[in-house]
Parts: sequence; structure tokens; C-alpha cells
Amino acid sequence: MSRYPTWAMLLLSLLFSAVHKPVPGAEYGIIVDGKLTKHGAIVGRSTRVGDGEDDTAFILNGLYKFVYAGAGLRSNDARIHARLSMNKLGNTGAGVLVNGHWFTFDISPGNQIGAAGPAFGATSKIFAEAEGRIRPGVPFDIDIVIKDGFLTYSINGEQVGEADNFPTAMETVPSPDVGSVHKLGVITALRSWRADLKIYDFRVETDGQIVPLPETQTIYQSGSAKTNTYRIPALLLSKKGTVLAFAEARRNGGGDTADIDTVVRRSEDGGKTWGDEIIVFDEQDNVAGNPCPVVDQSTGRIWSLQTWNSHKVHENLTNSGFGVDSRRVFITYSDDDGKTWAKAKDITASAKQKHWSWYATGPGSGIQLQRGKHQGRLIIPCDHKSLPEGGPQTYHSHILYSDDHGETWQIGAQTGHGLNECEAVELENGDVMLNSRNHGVDEFYRGISISKDGGQTFSSFHRDPVLLEPRCQASIRRYRWATNDKPGMILFSNPARKWRDFMMLRMSYDDGKTWPDARIIYPYTTAYSDIMVLPDGRIGILFERDNHTKIDLAILQP
Repeated sequence: MSRYPTWAMLLLSLLFSAVHKPVPGAEYGIIVDGKLTKHGAIVGRSTRVGDGEDDTAFILNGLYKFVYAGAGLRSNDARIHARLSMNKLGNTGAGVLVNGHWFTFDISPGNQIGAAGPAFGATSKIFAEAEGRIRPGVPFDIDIVIKDGFLTYSINGEQVGEADNFPTAMETVPSPDVGSVHKLGVITALRSWRADLKIYDFRVETDGQIVPLPETQTIYQSGSAKTNTYRIPALLLSKKGTVLAFAEARRNGGGDTADIDTVVRRSEDGGKTWGDEIIVFDEQDNVAGNPCPVVDQSTGRIWSLQTWNSHKVHENLTNSGFGVDSRRVFITYSDDDGKTWAKAKDITASAKQKHWSWYATGPGSGIQLQRGKHQGRLIIPCDHKSLPEGGPQTYHSHILYSDDHGETWQIGAQTGHGLNECEAVELENGDVMLNSRNHGVDEFYRGISISKDGGQTFSSFHRDPVLLEPRCQASIRRYRWATNDKPGMILFSNPARKWRDFMMLRMSYDDGKTWPDARIIYPYTTAYSDIMVLPDGRIGILFERDNHTKIDLAILQP
């Protein structure tokens, strides 16, 4: 028996037959009878879900809480349906997300139904009045139908808006074939924003499958009595197979200048369970962060390079050189698989030039070269700000390298102006590719530098038009080398828009020239990340989420 009144079903059938027929294919319930199914995912900051009073409804509330239909649908056409109620009207901003566009239930000015997003221009599009169509506490039906790029938006069977030439996929890269890049045609979710939503039903009908979001495990939770904020993740697999998750523990505040310690947690079962937090580098109440670990496969020793400055000296006030108000480089190591760490040693004199002021190791992990005449070389990606006498300040990525198993370190290749936080990956021919964040320039595409001498100099530079970024740290890692039956694979993760959201994992099969495949890891606010490949071939991604309230680990198949 239908849960909807006969008149509503008749209106819906007339609407769809007059405009566009429902999309044939499978129907996936996201919330059914008030219960979240395996096809749905709750995304965003932790807020109350459910009020314990209405067993037939899923209650969603809070500014930063969403119900996603997995990561998206493998189709450009779909019918999105929801039956829900709101506790109030009044510019709540509650609505349905479809491919980066918000179809809202009531927005200002007044209580009006509208939409916002690139398809509607720079300002919100007003469709109709909410009064008379939506009443607080009374269930209503939402239907959005996309067919051949034409979208209709209906409430209780009445069409209230439409959009022609609607984007066929979430715009995560600036290319005409964005749909094929991440193989998702429609991305959709419900949000409550300033309202309490009771969701009785939320489903999609599509001729493609729902792509699930990977499960994640919180490794670091901000907001404890001991640690205000955890940030700056780094992920490493030891020679013995132990997973090491590094982070900055910002003890008394969330900013970059505070009492900051470098910490690590260990997992000896492939990321299933984790030990307690271990201190890697602590220098009283000063900044001791930016961990960049690397393992020497010949010795098993785990090196961790990180940077120091006084908690009294903000980044913008850091002086050049090697004084007390400068930024310094320290190194420590572990010979027992990350359980204990040697006293950190200051190596600033060999790792920094006198006209450099701000300096950062990583963030993320280093690599050890596996091919060519520099095989065995340890490489740590870094960045710095240059303050030459009489010249303007400039921003650069650079490399530190060691050819004696980490005992001594030298400054290697340096990029031109406009780049900073970076990671490195070895290419099939033994070249080193540095992938860098933009800084100090009006660019939103990752900077790519190539070294043909093991990271001592850079021979070329360009910006990748596919790797869109919000000026944020990213991670790059080799998954496998090419064999007779399989091409090599390189992995890349970052928030894949001009905003710090939509963490994506991309795959390249031609040494980073193209990125034909990708997968959404987390579709809400994200920032820094680091990638690791487990011995069984699974991929681990340690990433910041929900406005730095958590550092989570996702483990997935390629």
C-alpha cells in the first residue's frame, strides 16, 4: 500500500509524464521508514541525530550535518525523492544538494523556495513562496528529476523550479569530461542547517549504481582536556608492517603557533586497532611539529624530521637565519618500530640557508628511491620562505636528501617562487616528481616539478590543469610499478575543489600525466591528508575532516 495520498500520486504521475518520465533503473533507499540504510552516510560534524520521540523518522539537525546518498551515482540521470518535515520556517537553509547546487526549502529574503549554485549565477534563484507549500511540523514531499541535463524541482507534486543544461557531475576538475574523471554522474545529500529535519523517506532512482563512501576510523579526536586540536597527519608503513599515524598535538589552541608536540599512534594489525599516543618530539611549550617521517628499508630505522619555533613567534614574524626567533629543523629516529624515539637533534645548519625564514618539513611522508644510480637515497619534501636582502619575499618548495641512511642531510632541489607544502614520488624512469601547493600566487592548480638527478636539481616545472586545489597540502604516493600485464599506478589525494571539501583519491597510470580515475573519500570539509599502501594492496588515507575536529583513516581497495 502506498504511503502517499492518491491525489499526490496522480499529480506526480502527471508531472513526470508532462515534463520528463521517471528515470528507469534501480531504486535505492537512503532512509527508509526513518532508518538509515547501507546506501546512506552521515557526514559532517558530530551533532545530535534523533530525538527519541518519533520512531518513524530520522532526525537530522545542526549546521554541519548531512545525509549523503553514498559518494554518488554512476549515472547522469536520476530521480531524487524525500519525504520530511521541518520544525520551523525562517531562512533555515535546509535543502537538497545536487552536484554542488543547493535546492533550499526556505531562504531569505522571506520564506522562499530557491536554489543556489553555478547553474543559477552568482546569486540565489528564487522559485516560489514557502508559505502555503511548507508548514512547520507537517510532512511534505520533495522530488528532483534529472534527465538529459534538464532538472525539475517539485514540492508536493507541484513543479516549483527547473534548470536547463544542469551540470552532469560535481565539478571537481575544470575539464569538459568531469563525469568520466570520477565516474559519478549525480552527487546528492540532505542538509538540515538551521532546522530540525524529520526524514521519513529519502531515496534515489537511477540507471546507475550508488558508489559507497569508504568507512573511516577516527584516529585523533580534537577537543580533549589534554589536546585542543590535532592536525597535520602523516602516515607510514614500517618495514615490519606496522602502521604509524603521526600528527601534531596542539595542546592549548588550534592555531599554528601554540604548545605543539609531534605524536604518533601505532597499529600492528593493519589499522584495525591502535595503541596509545606516543610522544615523538616535545620541546616544552614551543612549536615542535610538521612531522615528515620516512623509513629506511635497508636498516628498518624510522626517521622523523620536523620543525621548531618559539610559541611566542608567529609564522609571519619568523626571522631568517638561525637565531632564537627563527624556524629550526630537528630530526629523531626509532629503531623499535615507533615505540620509542631518540632525543631530537638540531640539523638546521645543514638543512637551511641563512636567508630563509619560515620553514616546514613535509607535511606528509618522505620517500626512499628504489631505482637508478641514487637508489637508497632518502628524500624529505620541504618548503620555505625566502627573505633576500633588498628583495621581495618569495615562497618555494625544496628537498632534503641523505645518501648515508639518514646520518647527514643536504639541501637539494629548490623550486621557483609560488610553491610551498609538497610531497615527492619516484617515476618509472627514476626521476623524482615533486607535487606542490601554491602560495603567494593567484593559482589553484598543483605545481609539478621534475628532477632527473635524484632530487638535487629541478629540470622542469608546470601546473597540472586537472589537479584543482584550494591551496592546501596534498599527498602523492606510488601504488605499484609497471609490470608486463599492468601499468604502474600513482595515487594523489586532496580536497579537489577551490574550497577545502570533497577529499578525493585520484589514480594515474602514466606517471602523473593524466588522472582518469578517482574516488570520493569524504564529501564534507577536509584539509590535509597522507597516503600509504598496505602489504595486501589496500590503500590507507589519513585525513583531516569536519573543520579539524577529527583525523580519520580510510582504508579501501584501489
